[in-house]
Amino acid sequence: MSDNSYLTGLNQPQLTAVTTISGPLLILAGAGSGKTRVITHRIVHLIHQGIAPKNILAVTFTNKAAKEMRNRVEKLVHEFPPIDRAVIDGMPIVTTFHALGVRILRENHDVLGLRKHFSIYDRSDSLRAIKQALELANYNPKEFEPRKILSRISRAKGDAKTPTKLKAQASSFIDQVTAEVWLKYEEIMYSEQALDFDDLLIKTL
Repeated sequence: MSDNSYLTGLNQPQLTAVTTISGPLLILAGAGSGKTRVITHRIVHLIHQGIAPKNILAVTFTNKAAKEMRNRVEKLVHEFPPIDRAVIDGMPIVTTFHALGVRILRENHDVLGLRKHFSIYDRSDSLRAIKQALELANYNPKEFEPRKILSRISRAKGDAKTPTKLKAQASSFIDQVTAEVWLKYEEIMYSEQALDFDDLLIKTL
């Protein structure tokens, strides 16, 4: 079996994408065009070029996609092992953006003043904390729906804003309410040594 037999079956554009390993590479392709195949074969090609698996990171959006990609990579590596078996030291990290965020934050928990095994809020935890934050900020949860406030906070986080920045830029009363509740929400999460799903991405930056 030849050293590059794992490349068999790839069309020319896929082959170019898989074997281009110098510098950044952007691949634009539609559904069903073989993107996952290209990525998994590219990972195997990198390993065959002597790059240690522990230095390879692949990130996707869902647990299902990450699991599928991980399984494909493991199958390919075992089916087409590199000539230098010493290169295979574990497997590449194939994970989701949120899971990668958790990994990074746990390794650097002290920077955020959190314990290593901090809690992660699910949506019900967040809504409970938002309701509590509304009350602490002297607002009525029946007048300001926790669900809508949480949505506004999530959107603000996505825009790289902080509670202080949102309050300073507030152009409406609801923006001011959101900023004040957000501050209380952050205090509650810190007191409970917790982060929410948005934080897993935002606080890694």
